[in-house]
Amino acid sequence: MTIRVVLGEDNVLVREGVRTLLDASEGIEVVAVAGDAPSLLEAADEHVPDVVVTDIKMPPLFQLEGINAAHEIRQKHPGTGVVVLSAHDDEAYALALLGQGHSGLAYLLKDRIAQGEALVLAIREVAIGGSRIDPTIAARLSDRDETAEEDTRLLGMMASGLTYADMAGELDTTEEAVDRQVTDLFRKLASDAGRGAAHAVDQIKQLHSAVVQREAQAQTLRSFVPSGIAERLGAGQGMELQEECEVTILFSDIRGFSGLAEQLPPRELVVVLARHLAAMAEVVLAHGGTIDKFAGDAVMAVFGVPEPQPDDAERALRCALSMQARQAELNREASAGGTQALGMGIGINSGTVIAGTVGGGGRLEYTVVGDAVNVAQRLQSDAEAGEVLATAATVGAVPDIPVESVGPRLVKGRKESVEVYRVLSPEPEAAS
Repeated sequence: MTIRVVLGEDNVLVREGVRTLLDASEGIEVVAVAGDAPSLLEAADEHVPDVVVTDIKMPPLFQLEGINAAHEIRQKHPGTGVVVLSAHDDEAYALALLGQGHSGLAYLLKDRIAQGEALVLAIREVAIGGSRIDPTIAARLSDRDETAEEDTRLLGMMASGLTYADMAGELDTTEEAVDRQVTDLFRKLASDAGRGAAHAVDQIKQLHSAVVQREAQAQTLRSFVPSGIAERLGAGQGMELQEECEVTILFSDIRGFSGLAEQLPPRELVVVLARHLAAMAEVVLAHGGTIDKFAGDAVMAVFGVPEPQPDDAERALRCALSMQARQAELNREASAGGTQALGMGIGINSGTVIAGTVGGGGRLEYTVVGDAVNVAQRLQSDAEAGEVLATAATVGAVPDIPVESVGPRLVKGRKESVEVYRVLSPEPEAAS
C-alpha cells in the first residue's frame, strides 16, 4: 500500500530535496507541498494524507508552527501521522511534541534527512499509529529521567503549600538545601520556558494554578471568618485559642423587623435585609472594624481584634454614627421607590473580653465573649430607632464626640447598673 504524504517546509531547496528523496522511496508518494503553516493545514484537510512531514518552524511566525500543526492535524484527522523535522537538538522541543503522550507522532533532527532511511522509517512508523524520536534526543531524555522525577516531586510539594521546613522533613535534608534545590529548579524552568519547552511551561502553570486555588480558598475563608483573622491564618501566624483583649463592641439591629417579615414575601424580605447588611458591613470595614457575625437582622462588630488600636473606641462611635447616616440614605432611596423605611438601634460598650474559637461538633467560630459583649447587646435592645447608646467606658475615651447622659441603667441579666450616654451627631461645622 502506498503511503500518501503532505510535505510542509518553507525553504524551497530543502522542500524539494525531501520531496525527491521521498518520491524515490518505494511505497511513498508526496501528494502536496506547503510553504507555511496555514497552507499545510489546508492541504491536510483537502488530501487527508496518511502522513504529514513538517518543519518545526514555518511562516507566519517561525515559532512552533510545526508542533502546533501536528497536534491540530492529529486531533482533526486521527488516521494521519505526523513527522516533525527540527534543527533543534534540545529535548524540550521533542517534549513539546510528544510530552502529552499522543501516538502517531515522530520527532526527527534534520541532520537525519541525509540518512534517507531514518526519515522513511519514521514515516512508516507514524503511518501505522506508532511514534518515533530521534536517537540523540532519546539519549538525553534517558539521562534526565531521574532529575525530572526529583523536579516533579519538588514542584508537587510546593504546589500543595508545604513550607521549606515541611519539604526538608519530606526529603530528609535541611531547609538550606531545599532553598538551593528550589532556586536551581526555577532557574532550569525559566531557561526551558525561554526556549519554548512545553513541559516547563506546563509545570509553571501547574504551580500557578495551585497558588490561584489557594487564594480562592482564602477568599472563601474571608467570607466566613473575619477578614483580619483570615489574613493572619493565611500568613501562617496562627491564632491563640483564647486571648484576653481590651475591645469595643458594637451591636446594631433593625427595629420592627418581625412585623416587616410578616408583611413581605420571603424573597422580598431577603432583598431588603441583604441591602441593609451589605451597607452596614461596608461602613464597619471602612472604619477598621471586624465583623464578628450577622445574626438575622443584627450586626455584631468588634474594634480591637485581631490587632488593637489606640483609637478603637473612637472608631466604633464614629462607625455607629456613619451607620445611622447610611441607613438614612437607604431610607430616602426606599421612600422614592415606594418601599418601607427601616429604623435601627445601636449599642456600644468597651471592656475586657476573651477572643478565640468557640464551638463543637467539628464546627468552630471565632468570636469575643465576656460581660462587655452582653452589655453592648443589651444597650442595643434599649436603643430607639435612629439612636446610638454607649457606656461611660466608651465615651470617656473619646471626649471630642458630643453625647448626652441618659443616666444609670440596669441592664437585663446584670446586678450592677451602667452609666449610659446617647451619642449625638456632631454639628456640621464641627464635623467639617
